[in-house]
Amino acid sequence: MFNTSHRRLSVVTSLAAAVFFGDAATATPAQAPTMLRGANVSGGDFGKVPGTYGTDYIYPSKAEVDYYADRGFTALRVPIRWERVQHGLYGELDSLGDGTGDFDRIKQVVEWITDRGMTAVLDLHEYGGRTVDGTAVKVGSDALPASALADLWVRLAKPFKDNDRVWLGLMNEPEGIAPADWKATAQSVTDAIRAAGIRNRLLVPGTDYTGAHSWITSGNAAQMAAFVDPANNFAFDVHQYLDTDSSGTHGDCVAGAGSRLDEFIAWAKAAPGRRGFLGEFAGGDPALPGQAQCAIELPALLDAAESSGVFDGWTAWGGGLWWEPSYIFRLEPPDLSAADTDYMEMLKRYVD
Repeated sequence: MFNTSHRRLSVVTSLAAAVFFGDAATATPAQAPTMLRGANVSGGDFGKVPGTYGTDYIYPSKAEVDYYADRGFTALRVPIRWERVQHGLYGELDSLGDGTGDFDRIKQVVEWITDRGMTAVLDLHEYGGRTVDGTAVKVGSDALPASALADLWVRLAKPFKDNDRVWLGLMNEPEGIAPADWKATAQSVTDAIRAAGIRNRLLVPGTDYTGAHSWITSGNAAQMAAFVDPANNFAFDVHQYLDTDSSGTHGDCVAGAGSRLDEFIAWAKAAPGRRGFLGEFAGGDPALPGQAQCAIELPALLDAAESSGVFDGWTAWGGGLWWEPSYIFRLEPPDLSAADTDYMEMLKRYVD
């Protein structure tokens, strides 16, 4: 899965969860939350880092939040960048106290989302690493130990620790990291979050872009079978596109692609407590030449997730006002008061 490519097309419940104390946890079995149906609203993942707000990147506006809430969506996944919210490892978050720091803006978006009764999914959109001193490095390396990622999440999540409507996406589509190494990182970060008294639902990805279609063959299934959340309040975050190579770089949908969740669903059902969250998926506009199959495959994918009994919800890819009008997965119209896109019309039957 090569989902980094589809980014480059851009112009620029209340749950009873135990708190982890030291080496002991009193976790109760997690109940499946109400099925969330939402969208990714891009902008915070755009541009160079750290970049300039409003020029290189943007966060969802209140009008965008209202657009989705008014249509019945119950979750928004909001991409953020590590380098922007925490400039230096183990440092304070970017908060100026006047609403203009990066973390201040993130908190405002979360407030808008949760005030409308929706769940905000904080998505650390970094593919398993970040830049350190101008060099791109992966989590788990000497330059970027897992403790640095844990420190970020503890700082990020503490203000939301009593809000069940804020979910934490540990990392978007890790890649270039061995499955065993990524599992060890995800485990240590989770343990640190719970040790800090943070009980929000966690979304835990696998490596190799966390593709559902390759969950078994990538080695994620074998490693994540041993993953344990001390608070027992998590789901595995998987992504699935419908084009030839599951990359999300083409608008066409392959016949039968709607069944690409099947192996993950079977794996999740094989042991108690395994939950899933479909954090990204998309299909092209079936009204366009060569993309008619998407009208079959995208509903098949969502129907599989909805009826599986293991998925906690889904967030479709392609929201955000900064996408080019021609972007193959554009979910919003350029003018929010205009008619909904054909893609949005396909999703609305699930959220109306």
